[in-house]
Amino acid sequence: MDSAASGDLIRLEHVTLRVGGRWILPDTSWTIAKGQHWVVLGPNGSGKTSLTAALTGEVPVVAGWRWLNPDAIRSRDMVRLSFETHQRLIARDEARDEARGFAGIDEQGLSVRFLLEAAETNPEDVAACTDRWDLFPLLDQPIRSLSTGEMRRFLIARALLFNPRLLILDEPFDGLDVSMRQYLADRVTALVREGLQIVLVTHREEEMLPVITHSLELGEGRVLRQGPLHVKARREKQSLKSDHGDENDGTGTSADITPVSVKNGTPLIRMVNASVSFEGRRILDNLNWNVHHGENWLVVGPNGAGKSTLLRLISADHLQAYANEIYLFGHRRGTGESIWEIKQRIGMVSSEFQVRYRKSISGFNVILSGFFDSVGLFRLASQAQREQARDWVARLQIERLAEKPFDQMSSGQQRMVLIARAVVKDPVLLILDEPCQGLDIRNRERVLAMVAQIGCATPTNLIFTTHHADERPPCMTHELQLAKDGEWVIRRLSERD
Repeated sequence: MDSAASGDLIRLEHVTLRVGGRWILPDTSWTIAKGQHWVVLGPNGSGKTSLTAALTGEVPVVAGWRWLNPDAIRSRDMVRLSFETHQRLIARDEARDEARGFAGIDEQGLSVRFLLEAAETNPEDVAACTDRWDLFPLLDQPIRSLSTGEMRRFLIARALLFNPRLLILDEPFDGLDVSMRQYLADRVTALVREGLQIVLVTHREEEMLPVITHSLELGEGRVLRQGPLHVKARREKQSLKSDHGDENDGTGTSADITPVSVKNGTPLIRMVNASVSFEGRRILDNLNWNVHHGENWLVVGPNGAGKSTLLRLISADHLQAYANEIYLFGHRRGTGESIWEIKQRIGMVSSEFQVRYRKSISGFNVILSGFFDSVGLFRLASQAQREQARDWVARLQIERLAEKPFDQMSSGQQRMVLIARAVVKDPVLLILDEPCQGLDIRNRERVLAMVAQIGCATPTNLIFTTHHADERPPCMTHELQLAKDGEWVIRRLSERD
């Protein structure tokens, strides 16, 4: 190999990677030199996360070799942040709870404060980090109570406490509101100018940081191209070919849809002066909100405004639902209905749910579990249910995922399967909490076309959240705006019928 005086920082030479018993990306070579900043592109399932994990040694190399410049970088000088980082942290916290439960110790899970201080850095650095990333209101919260955006903010802040030489950011902007996305971009740019090197994984053209110097594009199981960014053939707002297909998905666009007429009646959801607080912080303040048949609601607000809390109140996953006057499908919470009776009428997709769905079952069985509202499949599906699941597999063009183990999928592939799971039973209420997180442009288009079809042409009612204006479906009839101080505003957007 080259001497330590080499200008190269890391090399992957003719490597083949092993992921879940499979060998992927055969004979791949990639060199990151000092001063270079890379973006890694490619459709869902192309191997972006696995390749960047090979840089840190988290994914094993079964052929070829990985080389680090001993004078410039060590394994501990690299930090990688991805959806899997979030997933592993939650799994660790749940395992800790289980162990302490067996020991008879009743204690809440790991807090933001504990994990920041565990970085074993200068307390002044922790204080500065807390202030810089607006983490003070979250310090004493269990990490499992954080929204996706709050968790992403915390993980990025914690990673920077380790003063990495190379920071690998896998979809870092997912779940962040507009202002926090801009803050993250500005902060990373400033750190790059101070000497940090970065590798960015993204599906969005607008998230390409100006400091990026090189790009690597994956597809068809291999590296399609790599090199300096200025020689890359930029295809503005043009999709990468997806591993799931490149033709229209058949769900149609909003222009093809004949709206369904639905009469209003008893509200699906009714909240009367609903209030939620945590550690003295008001999250929802006297919210009065009715959702009627035939209405589709867009729920918007910055990170920490209470969107995730609101959705957990609806989906029967928040204990403070019982302390409030909340009616779901005509019945007040806490008057005898079971959680499962509520969940039977609701389909839901969220990053929090995806983190908890850690099962080694096929994608098709994950979809079937939507009929039974279970994490895993423990009942025999009927022939009609199996046919309906197959129909959604075809409509979303995820045939290649039907037999693939769920825990061996990329986060974007998992999201597509969980979207199919949410819609498979034709729920009365479909809650889509940032459904396009982690999706490549082709899959985003596919999902948004499906949402428009469901929202305008079926009796299913939608609640939809997003931080991206270009993802707002045209079929939304009302908007609920939430603010960080618990304040809220309701406005009408359009008539569905």
